[in-house]
Amino acid sequence: MFDLHVHTAYSRDGHASPEALARRLRDRGFAGMAITDHNTTEGAFRHIRLDDFLVIPGIEISTERGHLLGLGIQEPVTSRAAVEAVEEIHHAGGIAVVPHPGRTLSGTMKHFDDLAIDAIEACNGRSFPAQNRRAAALAGRREKGVTGGSDGHFAWEVGSAYTVAEPRPETVDDLLEVIRKKQTTCASLPSLLRPLRASAAALARYVSDGFARV
Repeated sequence: MFDLHVHTAYSRDGHASPEALARRLRDRGFAGMAITDHNTTEGAFRHIRLDDFLVIPGIEISTERGHLLGLGIQEPVTSRAAVEAVEEIHHAGGIAVVPHPGRTLSGTMKHFDDLAIDAIEACNGRSFPAQNRRAAALAGRREKGVTGGSDGHFAWEVGSAYTVAEPRPETVDDLLEVIRKKQTTCASLPSLLRPLRASAAALARYVSDGFARV
């Protein structure tokens, strides 16, 4: 299992260190995680020494169309234009993923038919079950591979949604390749309370930050 959407304290609204989240997930039996902080790769490029646990460098970019995940990147992504951001991700050797498309708010990208995305996040830990079902249906209609991730900003959230790849990839490149080939599945621990709790925390942060969007 891989949690491919994790926010650390390097996100403005994150609350735990990359190392603490990695240890928490490994202790729960996860094989790895992607660090996808908002508009920065500072946390993603930290060297985390943890045996038998794969750390995938990534980013969640706030483009003019909405949020976009870059997974497996080897350098920062600077563009905030969606088309150019996808190009940067691919140039850096990564894959571009549309996160939480089943939601109506939270920076969700609505229009991406013209983007060369590699996958759709069909399982998101902060989304309600019906929203994840809509995301999975969208991935099926678009014939895209799927990923899953908690979208966790707190330690208690990580691992609530995840990507499954069998046999287990041993390297970042191996994991990216099985996603490109649409050989992954995803799952989310069903809950109504968890998304509500996360939404309340996000709203409190939004207000305390002077209504500044991430």
